[in-house]
Amino acid sequence: MEQKLYLEVFEELPIVKGFFSTKYGASEGSPYDRPDVFCQLGLDLAQPIWPAQVHKDHIVVIEKREDAPVRIADTDGLITDVPGVLLTTVHADCLPVYLCDPVKKAIGLVHAGWRGTAAGIAPKAARKMGEHFGSKPEDILVHIGPGISSCCFETGPEVLEEFQRRWEFAGDFARPCGEKNYLDLKGINRRQLEDAGIQKKHITASSHCTCCEPDLFCSYRREGGTYRRMGAGLCLL
Repeated sequence: MEQKLYLEVFEELPIVKGFFSTKYGASEGSPYDRPDVFCQLGLDLAQPIWPAQVHKDHIVVIEKREDAPVRIADTDGLITDVPGVLLTTVHADCLPVYLCDPVKKAIGLVHAGWRGTAAGIAPKAARKMGEHFGSKPEDILVHIGPGISSCCFETGPEVLEEFQRRWEFAGDFARPCGEKNYLDLKGINRRQLEDAGIQKKHITASSHCTCCEPDLFCSYRREGGTYRRMGAGLCLL
């Protein structure tokens, strides 16, 4: 099998370059720093932004381009309207959510694990794009990238209870299995985004499950913990 370093995202949009790395393009921990991947994507001159993710919903606005990579503490989401800035996140089962407004030429990238999803980080990023760049929900395009899918994301009752406390529709995305549940994080993110005004036709989701596709992806759950992290990236050209 060909060892692909990455899967491209938003290939149809000429104003951005987006990607999600496979296990062959993974980094050793955080931040995501793979010059070979950046070079293959034509992003070797872009300025990487490296958030230190904490599974919460803090989102930072990147307002200017620097000459060197920038590390940002306690952050799980980034938005910008500055060309040449490479937004990055790292993943080992949690979902990357990519946002692009081709009208205002603004982008966002968030790390949405179950805690970030419960906190509504994806729709929060869309709203923040509206506040800072004038983005309208109906113009924003969203892609929910590879991550652990409902086939593999088995949780205890406390996780479902946390979702139900915040989102009344959460039970619609749970499949009971004894005392536990299988949760559909991609579906929950999609519903949150639709409720925030993103058009259904503008939301796509990867069919890949990082947990049950060992040929392509690292998985924290499948491997019982892993230091390797796959990278997501999005850059306005």
